[in-house]
Amino acid sequence: MRILKYIFLLLVLFSLAFVVFVATQPADYKITRSKEINISKDILFNFVADSTAVTDWNPWKQNEGVFKNDRVLSKDTLTQQLILDEKANKSLFQFKKTEKGTLVTWELTGKLDFKTKILNALRGGVDNVVGDKLKDGLNNINQYLVKELSTYNIEIEGLVTKHATNYIQQIDTCAVADFQKESKRLLQNMISFVEQNEIIITGLPFIVFENAKLPNNKIAFSMCVPVDEEILTTEGSEISGGHFDEFLAIKTVLTGDYSHNKEAWTKTANYIKKEKLIEDVTGKHIEIYKVSLPKERKPSKWITEIYVPIKRKEVPKVVRPIATTPAVVLPPSEEPQTEE
Repeated sequence: MRILKYIFLLLVLFSLAFVVFVATQPADYKITRSKEINISKDILFNFVADSTAVTDWNPWKQNEGVFKNDRVLSKDTLTQQLILDEKANKSLFQFKKTEKGTLVTWELTGKLDFKTKILNALRGGVDNVVGDKLKDGLNNINQYLVKELSTYNIEIEGLVTKHATNYIQQIDTCAVADFQKESKRLLQNMISFVEQNEIIITGLPFIVFENAKLPNNKIAFSMCVPVDEEILTTEGSEISGGHFDEFLAIKTVLTGDYSHNKEAWTKTANYIKKEKLIEDVTGKHIEIYKVSLPKERKPSKWITEIYVPIKRKEVPKVVRPIATTPAVVLPPSEEPQTEE
């Protein structure tokens, strides 16, 4: 019995020592992990900054970890709030271009309460516990992007007729690098406008590109949704009505992430040149998002249709010869007489 008492006392003393040790540990923590990912810096930055994509890489999603974008410090740095167990933590991502892709550094800072200190101590310390989560998150980003972005297909379907369409649109100009972000924003605006005004749309959203070259690597475009009849909006409204007549176009289908759009447009241009067709630079250059967010989260399954307008070949006019009456030659005896 005495031995059991000693063992019990030792356990009590050990528990007290452990509690004192944990209680005296600093409440503040800062954990950092890095990983080189074979993806361009711009694509990585936009992916992590996209609040709709967090569910694809969040290592705390099973424990209800919630990310809230705070601010973009630069094109190399992004800060976010990470809410864990109703406590705010500061998440900092830094992106540095490398020869193979991008070095992503993820830093998490916050405060530990007593309960969390004990749990982390039992699991090997906060650096191991939080560090493993950061490592998992970086691996999730790598696996998702490398697999999803490398899986794509471009198919040129050839000459088609694009039928006349009425639509409503919101026109914008932005830097080429910001196009995906801005087009998503305009699409949300368009959806809200349609719902608030109870407008019936007749097809999928699409974008019309202005073909004019803009300075400073910018792009002009219109986010559109098709409607049955042409709609007039009030002066000064961001939304306006639009229409295009039936036209011939080369149709290309991209299955995969939007980052391959440039390649799809280039292949279309090469096809037009090969087939000795003439692009109508004043016509409507269109992208239709047949399968996209929010219905499909995986970029490898997105489907984008591209239409490049083609000039109709003029049928040469047939010049018919003018019919003439042949001259009649009379015999000498029937030649007309002249008066003297």
